[in-house]
Amino acid sequence: MKASTREDYVRLVYKVVFYIEQNADKELSLEELAKVAGFSKYHFHRIFKAVTGENIGDFIARVRLVYSAWKLKTEPKITNVALSCGFETNASFSKAFKNRFGMSPRAYATMLKAKKGVVMLKPTIVEFKPLSVFYVRKTGAYETSSCEAWNVLMAFAYEQRMKFRKNIMGKETMHFGIGHDNPSLVEQNLLRYDACITCEDESIELKSEVFKKVLEGGKCAVFLHKGAYENLKATYAQIMDWVVAEGIGLRDAPLFEKYLNRDPRRTKPENLRTEIYVPIA
Repeated sequence: MKASTREDYVRLVYKVVFYIEQNADKELSLEELAKVAGFSKYHFHRIFKAVTGENIGDFIARVRLVYSAWKLKTEPKITNVALSCGFETNASFSKAFKNRFGMSPRAYATMLKAKKGVVMLKPTIVEFKPLSVFYVRKTGAYETSSCEAWNVLMAFAYEQRMKFRKNIMGKETMHFGIGHDNPSLVEQNLLRYDACITCEDESIELKSEVFKKVLEGGKCAVFLHKGAYENLKATYAQIMDWVVAEGIGLRDAPLFEKYLNRDPRRTKPENLRTEIYVPIA
C-alpha cells in the first residue's frame, strides 16, 4: 500500500474514532459510521481493524464501558448510567461491565465510595475558554504513546515554522495532553493519548497524523501537579478522591493536562509543573 494511501485511510478512520467518542451514548450503525469515513459499508469494518487493530464493535463497546466507569464516580443510579452510555437495559449493562472489569457496576461504585479519604489537593475553579489546537493521537502505554505523539507533533510544528515560515510554536503557544483512558481499567496497548498545541494560523495545512479540533470550554477544577510526569498517577488518584468525597458532578468531557514548562526536556523533573483540568458541572 502506498504511504499516501495509508495516510488517507488513517485520517478517515480516526475521523470515525473521534465521532464515536463524541457520540458513544447514541445508537451507532455501521452504515452511519461508514458514511462519516466516506467508505463503503462492505469494506469499512475491515479497514477500521487494519488501521486500529480492533473490531469496530469492540471499540464502541470499550469506549462506552470506560465512559460508564467514569459516570459511576458521581451518578448513584446505575440505571441512569446504563442508559446514558447506550445500553438498553440494566441487565445488559451489568453483564458487559462485569465481563470487562471483573466486577458488577454496583460493586465498582461501592469500591469508589470506600476509597474516600483525606484529600490533600485543593483545586482552583476556572471557566476554560474554547481553544483551537493541532493534535496527534497515539495509542499504547502513556509513557510511550505520549512521547510518540509529541515527537510527531513537534516535527510537524517546527517544519511549518522553519520551512514554511508559519506562525506556530511562538511564546504564546500552549501545550496540552489528553489521556482518554484510565490505565487501571484499560489495557496498556489500548490507551489513547492526544498531544495538542494551540495555533491560530488558519493557513497551515494538516499533514499525515496531524489533526485539528477545539478543546471545549466550560467550568473546570484545576489542580497543580509539581514534579515528574511519572508521579501524575498519584495526583490523579487524589483528584478522584476529591471528586467522590465532594460529590462533584462531572461534565461529559475528558480530563486534560496543560504543561507549563516551555521545554520539559531541559527542565529538572522536580521543577516540572502540570495543570490538570477536570471538567465539572
